[in-house]
Amino acid sequence: MTIALGMVLAIVTITVIVYPFFGKKRYRLVSDSFIRKEKLRAERLQIYRKINDVRSDFISGDLTEKDYLSQRNQLRLAAAQILEQETSFTLTDSQIKDELEKEISMLRQRTNQPPEGGDLS
Repeated sequence: MTIALGMVLAIVTITVIVYPFFGKKRYRLVSDSFIRKEKLRAERLQIYRKINDVRSDFISGDLTEKDYLSQRNQLRLAAAQILEQETSFTLTDSQIKDELEKEISMLRQRTNQPPEGGDLS
C-alpha cells in the first residue's frame, strides 16, 4: 500500500513539474520569446565588445582612422538593427501579457457566476 502511494505521489510530482513544458501553448510562447530576446541581447553585447576591440586596435595603432571609422559605423549599424528587433519582441511580449490578462479576467468572471441550477447562497 505504501509503495503504491509513493508511486502515485511521484507521478503527480513529475506531472506538476513537467506540465509547463508540455502544457499550454502560452507557456511555450512566453519561453520562446524570452529565448529569442536573450539571444538578440547576447548578439548586441558581442557587437559592443567588438566595437571596444576596434577602438583598442585604433588606439594601439593597428588600424588607420579610416578603417576604424568604417568598422565602428558598420558595427553600430548592426547593433542598432538588433536593438530594433529586441524592441519588436517587447511588443509581442506585451500582447501576450494582454492576452493572459483577458484570460484571467474571464476565469474570474466564471468563478463569480452562480453554478447552474443554483445560487451562491
